[in-house]
Amino acid sequence: MSKNILLLFILLIGVLSCSSVEKDAKENEVNSVNIVKLKKVAEEKYHDNFKIIFNSNKDFALCVHKNKSKIPGPESINYFVYDISKDKITYEGNIPNGSISWESDYKIRLEEIPGIIQKDKPSSSVYILNVKTNSKTKLDSEVK
Repeated sequence: MSKNILLLFILLIGVLSCSSVEKDAKENEVNSVNIVKLKKVAEEKYHDNFKIIFNSNKDFALCVHKNKSKIPGPESINYFVYDISKDKITYEGNIPNGSISWESDYKIRLEEIPGIIQKDKPSSSVYILNVKTNSKTKLDSEVK
């Protein structure tokens, strides 16, 4: 009796692990197709002047395009956030002057620098964009 239970248990583990591997393979295939679509969307929006930065889980991508100007000075940044599993842009924006980068798995740090820095005013505005909730939160800035 216990041999039959043990055999049934081993068989059940084998079936479950095969279905899990098959599911992971299908998800990876879908994600690969969606990454190709992401690159196509980025090329349509920004031609060839863009950078795609994935979060550590590779389930979201940040696409950044710096606008080249013939006039010396700060470059504005266009960007969008792409949800790989949903195959769509979830957030899009522009920073007139500043920087953008991943802060953590699902948070993006946006820093906007004003054109003219004034005494007793913050030298920049920093925001955190949560890509899971699509919420943008302003961090307290120091006055420099």
